[in-house]
Amino acid sequence: MTGLMPIGVFARATRLSVRVLRNYDRLGLLVPAWVDPGTGYRRYGVDQFARAGLIRRLRELEVPLPEIAEILAADTPQQARLVIERHRERVAVRAARLNEIAGRLGAVLAEPERVPGWLHVYERWRPAQPTARMLVRTPLSGLAEALGPGFTRLFAGLAEQGIAPAGPVGTRYLGDDLDAAELTVELFVPVGRPPRPTATIAAGELTGCLLAATVHEGGYDDIETAYRSLGRWIAEQDRVLAGPAEECYLVPPAPGVPTAALRTEVAWPVRAPSNPTRPADQDTE
Repeated sequence: MTGLMPIGVFARATRLSVRVLRNYDRLGLLVPAWVDPGTGYRRYGVDQFARAGLIRRLRELEVPLPEIAEILAADTPQQARLVIERHRERVAVRAARLNEIAGRLGAVLAEPERVPGWLHVYERWRPAQPTARMLVRTPLSGLAEALGPGFTRLFAGLAEQGIAPAGPVGTRYLGDDLDAAELTVELFVPVGRPPRPTATIAAGELTGCLLAATVHEGGYDDIETAYRSLGRWIAEQDRVLAGPAEECYLVPPAPGVPTAALRTEVAWPVRAPSNPTRPADQDTE
């Protein structure tokens, strides 16, 4: 047909692959000017170059395909600008995060031989304590973002039942694989009486046990120092882990609380080995 070109020619002219053009057709982003009803061959017009160029440019700027569809369907330039501004803000947040990571990497490179300071580790007996609890599934990278909303739902559920917290809130990590795609984390609030189970909260209990614990001061970027201190102490004292790791937020994040004022007790349930020469959970060789 006069003025129309096959998909291969259009692909080369627009620097879009045939596969990509077929996908854009399927999504309705760039529909061929004509499709042969007998063969299914696609034909494109010269007047579609501008639309193809805009799509390619937006993809180079990492605009998601659904938002490109919004831009193309916008009735006014103002509507299109709103979509682009939304993407720009998202990119700015990501850029700030990458700059933060780059700064931390610079600190690591500047002190490759740095040995972390060890924190004071102590043992204490934790009596059994009823709790209100809920489970969240989250990647380790999204843990901080998951905790705040989770505790908000817990507190709201307790308020509905007229139950006040009876101590600092905390988390338990129900699993040992921190490299898993998602972690199972128990959020708990100590309470004076067990809550009525609802869609939001469940009744739980912190069992009475011996804890090896240390207090981490400040933000959570370097909380691994607390875990390393516990690991070193347990090795030196010949203790055996007896339960999942716990974090108790003695001074949790809150409006007006500076990062330096945060206090988190990191604790591991422990026991003495049943066999003095070989811990009970140690693999034999």
